[in-house]
This record gives sequence, C-alpha cells and structure tokens, in this order.
Amino acid sequence: MRPLLNMMMTMKIKFKPMPGLSVVVLICLGILLTLGTWQYRRLQWKTVLLEQIDQAAHSAPFRSLADINAHLAQGKPVDFRRVSLRANFISPPLNDGVPFHLNRSNGKSFSWRLYQPVRDGDILAYVATREFTDTQKENPPARIDGPKDIIGYVRLVQVANWAIPQSNLEANRWFAFNAAPELLDWSHRKTIETAYYINLVEHVDSVENLPVLMPEIVNNHLDYMLTWYSFAFILLVIYALVHKKQGRLWIERD
Repeated sequence: MRPLLNMMMTMKIKFKPMPGLSVVVLICLGILLTLGTWQYRRLQWKTVLLEQIDQAAHSAPFRSLADINAHLAQGKPVDFRRVSLRANFISPPLNDGVPFHLNRSNGKSFSWRLYQPVRDGDILAYVATREFTDTQKENPPARIDGPKDIIGYVRLVQVANWAIPQSNLEANRWFAFNAAPELLDWSHRKTIETAYYINLVEHVDSVENLPVLMPEIVNNHLDYMLTWYSFAFILLVIYALVHKKQGRLWIERD
C-alpha cells in the first residue's frame, strides 16, 4: 500500500489547455450543467406536485366553499379533491348575465364549457357545467339556475401563458380561466373566488360514487437530469482525450 502511495505522490499532471477549445467547452459545459440543474429543480417541483394531488384526491370530499377556502388559506392541497355541496346558481353579475364560454381539452378533443357562478352562504365561486361543441356555440345549452346539488372535483386555476390563443371577450370565446382580468375580471370586484373552480360531474347521485381522479402527469425529469449531466461528463472526457492526443495532457513522474 505504501509503495502505491509513494508512487502517486511522485506523479504530477501536466496540462496546457488549448485556449479556443477551452472557451467553447466551458460555454457548452455551463449550458449542459444549467439544463441538468433545471431538470433537477423540475423533478423536485413535480414530485411535490404529484404528492399533493395524490393527497387531495384521496381525501374526504369537501362539503362547502368555506371548507375549500380554509384549506387554500392554510396552504393545503385541494386540486382534484372531490366536492359535494348544495349551492345556488345565480345569474352572472357580469358578461351581460351570460355564462362564460371556456374552451377546454380532455387530451383527445376540444369542447366548450359553461362557467357559472354559484353562491354557498356568503361565498361565490365558478362551476364548469354544461359541455357543448363548437358547432353548438351559437346555440349553447341552457344554463343551470337555482339551488342544486353540486358533485364534482375542485380544480385550481392555471394562469394563461403565451401558447394559449387570445380570448375574444365580445364573442364570449375564452381559452383560459379569467384570461383578461384587465379587461373583464371574472372575480367581479373580488366578490367571486377565482383561485379555483368546481368541475361539475352530472348524473352522479352521490359523491361516494364519484371515482378518485388522478391526472396522467409524466415525471421523466430524473432521466432528463441524468442525460444532461452525462453529456457534461462525456464532454469533459472528450476534452481530456483531445488534449492528451495533442500532447498537452500528460503525467510526469519525478
């Protein structure tokens, strides 16, 4: 063991970097490590997200809007949690009294949904109710009115991004929930909850008969992270081999 240590102590690595190649490799290495770190952070975020969805989906159903608001205020997960309550569908206080028409996707096709406000005690929130096709847009289904039993799932509102088509307020064509609050704010002077909505499931007589809803969210960020970090390692190996071949990297023994 000691002879091996003595030999290693007498070895010196000599390195004369190639300036141009070193700059290029340094830039590429920074990009690859940044991408790997970004995927690591995405992995952490999505892992927590999936845990929260699983917790909410398997929890007991909400029984009131006040219960939903209390959980949100405490930072508890609510997305995809089942809900069963009795609330009063009211005439929308904005949009000329017409329910909002919001374009939604089920992963296979697009359709329109009526988004209607309901009142539960002193709290108002939106419920996604009737579904209809684009050809039915001019003559959509009748809105739901009055007190009704509401069974469905709580959904957190996703902020509109650049990839979503521009909503048309005059034609009542919306492609994201409250997509243009600066022009027509769905919260109506902050009187209607817009952090979430309820996705109504019709023709279900009891929330106990409503299945747990778990979205199909792929979490491949560990593979992506390892891929980018592997590319960074391979780049360093190639960089070292090029210098060794050019006689700029060698081991010298005393």
